[in-house]
Amino acid sequence: MKLNTEGIVLSEQKLTGGKCLLTILTRNNGILRCFAKDAKKSSDKYGAATSLFCYSNMSIFEGRKSNNLDDAVSKVLFYNIMFDIEKLALAQYFAELAIQVIPEGAGDPEYLSLMLNSLYLLHNDKKHELAVKAVFELRLIALSGFMPDIVGCRGCGLYEDDVFYFDMDNSCLWCKNCVRNNNAKAINKNVLNAVRTAFLAEPKKIFSFQISQKDTYLLADLAELYTLKITDRSFKTLDYYKKIKYNSDNTAAAAENVSGKKDENNEA
Repeated sequence: MKLNTEGIVLSEQKLTGGKCLLTILTRNNGILRCFAKDAKKSSDKYGAATSLFCYSNMSIFEGRKSNNLDDAVSKVLFYNIMFDIEKLALAQYFAELAIQVIPEGAGDPEYLSLMLNSLYLLHNDKKHELAVKAVFELRLIALSGFMPDIVGCRGCGLYEDDVFYFDMDNSCLWCKNCVRNNNAKAINKNVLNAVRTAFLAEPKKIFSFQISQKDTYLLADLAELYTLKITDRSFKTLDYYKKIKYNSDNTAAAAENVSGKKDENNEA
């Protein structure tokens, strides 16, 4: 049977004989794996359409034992991601997480929309990358059936307060008067609003919140911890991204510190 679909390549594994195995996130069929000619060869008719993180129209022959790519035409190429090691590392984490969480044959097109919107924001620097990461993690977890109870305090139903406690063990919120779990993570109302937006807003508005840089780091920490809790595994791509990210942050901070000392010396 021939399948015509939109999809984005999440991973590519080179094989012998000039072929590669592609893992594709499709519009209506979830994760799909298929064989294709090596996209890196100049004579390949698919060209860039089967390159990593390329969004394309694809024609795939579905067989009993394997799928084979018949044709592909590129729609969007995220060049800025491919030439930025930090963004590329984060995109690779998105891909690994998606492959782990999204089932093959999943019929929800929001999986693909979430991936594309997240890559678009990274590509165009439309939002802090840690905010994009947090929303991607939380929304993907929700789509996969792990929606926490975040409407209000599980104990008394309180909806709004300066501080709530996110209980990852029980996937719920507690207010300061009802919290009993010492491991619950305290979050302020701005972070909670971002969490609620990521989990509950309609797809087009999940990135619509505005928070400070400090709160962005708090949100990112919460989202990552919850994702690792739910998936119950580690991700090599996440470890690699964090290594690059925080080495970069430390280098920038050191450079700023040196610059500040030079300014002080000049003033003196």
